[in-house]
Amino acid sequence: MNRRSSRLDGLVATPPPRRGVAGAILSLALLACAPETPPKPDAPARPQGAPAATAEASARWTPEVAAVLSFAGDRGAFADAKAPDAIPEASRGMVRVSLLDGPAPPPGTVWVGNFRNREADGAVALSTVPRDAFEELALGQGLSSAVELPPGLQPPEHVATQHGDVIVYKTSWCGVCKKLESYLQRKGVAYVAKDIEADREAAAELQAKAQAKGVRTGSVPIVDVRGELLVGFDRARLEQLL
Repeated sequence: MNRRSSRLDGLVATPPPRRGVAGAILSLALLACAPETPPKPDAPARPQGAPAATAEASARWTPEVAAVLSFAGDRGAFADAKAPDAIPEASRGMVRVSLLDGPAPPPGTVWVGNFRNREADGAVALSTVPRDAFEELALGQGLSSAVELPPGLQPPEHVATQHGDVIVYKTSWCGVCKKLESYLQRKGVAYVAKDIEADREAAAELQAKAQAKGVRTGSVPIVDVRGELLVGFDRARLEQLL
């Protein structure tokens, strides 16, 4: 064998360096021994039926800002105004403010303000309520619809008190009465509804109760909650009594 062949044989026979393999094995061993990171806990599940959280938002209305002011009007109907002076005093506690040139409320909500609490410059702080809850909240300020009891009512010999814990005296056309009934149904409150225009006995029964309690009639709804008479849809008071 010549000298050139010997060199080639030497090259072929020389084993490859083992440092790289040993280093890789050492790295894998270190990774295998590294402490494990515990998994992050899952976010707590929202209870079934609970409302989804909404981002808090606020804004400000000033007399210079163009907006449509929506309020609960006569007989529970809603009306719009451009200026606060056009809003009846009884309706100013919960007014929807649709800003024509300003920030939009978060999805599914509307801007509302209490126009009884105006700042020195006439401004009103705005917050949000769910869009589908606005009418109930606005009418639930104790609003009612004007109505007169029929003349010539004869007081009943006995005022019925066993119809249940809650009796709603109403009329068929009263929008506030309808919203009150929707509220009671949503809360699962059992009640009896009596139309004082269609049922003279119901009207006489209401008149006798009102006179005994010193409560003025002349509007509906009037709610008898276990003997306590509430005039109008007073949502805050009902929350306490029910």
